Amino acid sequence: MADTPISGGEVPLDAFTTFEMLEDNPVAVYAWLRKTTPIVRLKALGGRIIFTKAKDVTRVKTDAEHFWSSDTTTPMQRAFGGHTLMRKDGCQHLRERHAMEPAFTPEYLENWSAAFKQITDNLLDKIVSQETVDLASAFAKPLSVGYLKCVLGIDDVSSGHLFEWANALVRGAMNAGNDPEIFFNSDQANTEMDECFDKMIEQYQISPDKSVLSAMVNAQSPIALSQVRTNMKICIGGAVIETRDALLSTLYGLLNNPEQLRYCIDTNNWSIACEEGLRWVAPIQASPRIVKKAMVMRGLYIPEGETVMAVQGSANHDSEFGPEPERFNIHRNTKLHQSFGEGAHACLGGSVYRLLVAQIALPKLFTRFPELKIAQPDRTSFKGFAFRGPKDLQVRLSDKA
Repeated sequence: MADTPISGGEVPLDAFTTFEMLEDNPVAVYAWLRKTTPIVRLKALGGRIIFTKAKDVTRVKTDAEHFWSSDTTTPMQRAFGGHTLMRKDGCQHLRERHAMEPAFTPEYLENWSAAFKQITDNLLDKIVSQETVDLASAFAKPLSVGYLKCVLGIDDVSSGHLFEWANALVRGAMNAGNDPEIFFNSDQANTEMDECFDKMIEQYQISPDKSVLSAMVNAQSPIALSQVRTNMKICIGGAVIETRDALLSTLYGLLNNPEQLRYCIDTNNWSIACEEGLRWVAPIQASPRIVKKAMVMRGLYIPEGETVMAVQGSANHDSEFGPEPERFNIHRNTKLHQSFGEGAHACLGGSVYRLLVAQIALPKLFTRFPELKIAQPDRTSFKGFAFRGPKDLQVRLSDKA
């Protein structure tokens, strides 16, 4: 018997929202869309369907019958030099994910703690004599690079290189127009990364450690070298930018709410600030999925084969998080935020980020500089549709400055 036809209304088209609005003030845009058209096609995104309600975003990420990630046609494959686990499902995805998982066990996390503390202390030592400092360039960015090099196992890389690689990968993955210059830059980055990985692989085959790269190449049944390379690039392309932006958003939220900062200092409970920072400004705002099987949601027909966007940046501001979700508030329930994803593709590095930020970076920063204040409150600006966070964060290290 043939499948019963399904019917539903046509997804409405929003031709009013511009891409600039999504970059500059997504909070207002998504608040309006959640209220009026929670499932909508955005002309600014090439007519792509987006989901803005928390319940719908969760379904898009967890309903394996109707949505999946498998896709070999996106610019990401060219940009990353291969088919990454982010665009795979089922056994293929699990095999490559399992190859990385040993590096994220509690035993390994304990191993990272001492290294993260040393990296943090070294950065704070460098700024202690300054009166004012940009926490973006002097703290968040080098901390993101330092911890990621440690976890991934790519010590022989400069800070600038890692962000150059990440930016080249991200721009390439978003290069829907196939701009040859953008792909030239991602191709060059791929060549440099592959050379770096191959050099480190030779080292880890002789002297294994607890890094992600070492775990993958020393597995009993290792995945192909091509997949080791592309999946290392996934970690670089997302984690270094995501960590920097999430940490800066959290710092900005705390520094603009002194009573909440004082609560964290007095109770030594930084986890609630870490989680609220992730909820408040999702460092990765949206995640793509492919419609595997046509369906109806909220009375609207969602066609098979469409690439859609699950907007966690909007889901994190849904009504379930209480009143005024646009405000930073460490005392709200943040356990359901979606910044690290859900389902089979949930971020493996969430526990590492929480260790770095909640247990080390935040307490060490405010122990060293308990009078730290924002120097130019009106200057800090947030930007970005895909990745989002403050572009800089100028602070005074003490009231005497």
